[in-house]
Amino acid sequence: MATNASEVRRLQIHPLAGTLGAEITGVDLSRPLDEPMFAEIRQALLDNLVIFFRDQPITPEQQIAFGRRFGELHIHPYIPNREGYPEILQLKSRADGPADMAYQANTWHTDLTYQAEPPMACILRAIEVPRAGGDTMWNNLYAAYEALSEPMRGFLDDKIAIHYIAISMPADFLEQKWSAKQVERFHELTPPVEHPVVRTHPETGRKGLFVNRNFTSHIKGLTRTESDALVAFLLQHIEQPEFAVRFHWATDSVAMWDNRCTQHYAIVDYHSQRTMDRVTVCGDRPR
Repeated sequence: MATNASEVRRLQIHPLAGTLGAEITGVDLSRPLDEPMFAEIRQALLDNLVIFFRDQPITPEQQIAFGRRFGELHIHPYIPNREGYPEILQLKSRADGPADMAYQANTWHTDLTYQAEPPMACILRAIEVPRAGGDTMWNNLYAAYEALSEPMRGFLDDKIAIHYIAISMPADFLEQKWSAKQVERFHELTPPVEHPVVRTHPETGRKGLFVNRNFTSHIKGLTRTESDALVAFLLQHIEQPEFAVRFHWATDSVAMWDNRCTQHYAIVDYHSQRTMDRVTVCGDRPR
């Protein structure tokens, strides 16, 4: 027990921005975490929304094991996973390379909200980083909601938004890659889903906006003109830099974010290879 207490004391949390983000030191993710250490990390995630670890040369198996401490792992249905590791989504990109929509994350978004149960969290590790650039930004959806006026919050609290994967795709994108039968099957498996515009976090009880540029189509019950104007306002509001933190990657950096109350944006300003391994933790239905 003395060792466990000593390990907890060595864990330190260093806030990086005013509304979210903290770097955690004193943790070795290659080693099994005892319960007190894991509880500290989980609470740090809930408090800071996105947490960062430097100098973590972990193996794929160790990254998967760390993710499983938080819950069942998600297997991406469309983007190829890392060979031999179905739980790991490997993202390789070059800003000056061939465009591939599947690997573009340079818009503000919350992951996989086109699914009925979007992920709880994601854990991203830098394998290869550009010589310069390639930062990622996250923002705080609690803070964005709380900064709205009381009448606007009241108006939004019972609204429902439709999320749909197809709105993030260029015209004819699927048709260029797949057969007509495959495209038909894709649409059968990914129908539009409904999520609250204001989501209540299942662990903290805090409210946050839950619309994003990649997957939110419209708000149910409003005219298209009304919905387009309101969604555009909310997206512009969410994307203010006052709600954001920016992280500069180095090899073996690890970021973990709470996908229930954040958005993120991968900045494409680099011209050399960027390779990242992502483990995704399953979530529940937003309420």
